[in-house]
Amino acid sequence: MDKSTFYPIVGIGFSAGGIEALLTFLTHLPKPAGASFVIIPQLSIDDESLLDKMLKRCTHLHISWINNGVIPKPERAYLLPPGHQLDFKNQAFLLRPYLSQHKTNQMIDRGFTALAYAFQRRVIGIVLSGTGKDGLSGVKAIEKQGGIVFVQHPETALFQSMPASIIAENHPDMVATPEELAEILTRML
Repeated sequence: MDKSTFYPIVGIGFSAGGIEALLTFLTHLPKPAGASFVIIPQLSIDDESLLDKMLKRCTHLHISWINNGVIPKPERAYLLPPGHQLDFKNQAFLLRPYLSQHKTNQMIDRGFTALAYAFQRRVIGIVLSGTGKDGLSGVKAIEKQGGIVFVQHPETALFQSMPASIIAENHPDMVATPEELAEILTRML
């Protein structure tokens, strides 16, 4: 398998309560990481996020907001901009305006599902701290396409309901702390 063209695509979903877990996870990634990262926050479309600046301080990965037409590359982390949902066309990012009456609703499900159908077994979905059940149908799509699912252990999450719902209704491949998830991912790459 040629790693230059067949590298993992790691989707990371979290709510605002998961920023600390995300920072911890990224801090523990080795250099080079050998994967592309797509970060899907469940944030209000009204949020003016400083997430990119926070991430740039904790990781060696090149951090950028998702732009249409870009194909995810290794050693980069792409952030879903507020007010958009994720899709792909020929494995290139395709942003669509988020047209829901609810400001935060299923952003992770939509993003994970798009990743699953675009990259199939190359996808590793990671669910960190968060509220509600967003991500549940997305991780099922990842698994259906042959991908892998990691979940933050609820006891280490600031908000437990999102990771707990994934564990209760699905059987993730790994449940661990953010540090441990980074170490496990590193061994897989």
